Amino acid sequence: MRLPDWEQRLADVVAAHQGGVFVWGSRDCFTFVRETVFRLTDQCIWPEIRYGGPRQATVRLRRHGFRTVSDALADVLPEVPPALARAGDVGVVIEGNAEAGVVVLGAEIVGMAPGRGLTVLPLVRLHRAFRVG
Repeated sequence: MRLPDWEQRLADVVAAHQGGVFVWGSRDCFTFVRETVFRLTDQCIWPEIRYGGPRQATVRLRRHGFRTVSDALADVLPEVPPALARAGDVGVVIEGNAEAGVVVLGAEIVGMAPGRGLTVLPLVRLHRAFRVG
């Protein structure tokens, strides 16, 4: 269940990532999604997982039994069609040959991207979506 002030919490977590640099394992697409879910619900969907690059991130996911970020999200959150995603929900986009975690803001989604930090994309880029609260 979302906390009563989830909208302000969503704005706060997005603001906290603006201007920040992408850092694998601490300020990346997966940690951004995990932090957003926690801030909106007080639910820790994944323990803190440390990794220093894309290869280590893949290894960590596989150690938990998942091939992709969306597999990990589907294990703990209910999936919804991307067209039904609402502000505060999370999901993934496809970047190159990999999935990247994002947060839905409404008609836009945001995520942390290497070399760019917080990146805004149109909702139509959402590949899979998961309900938060």
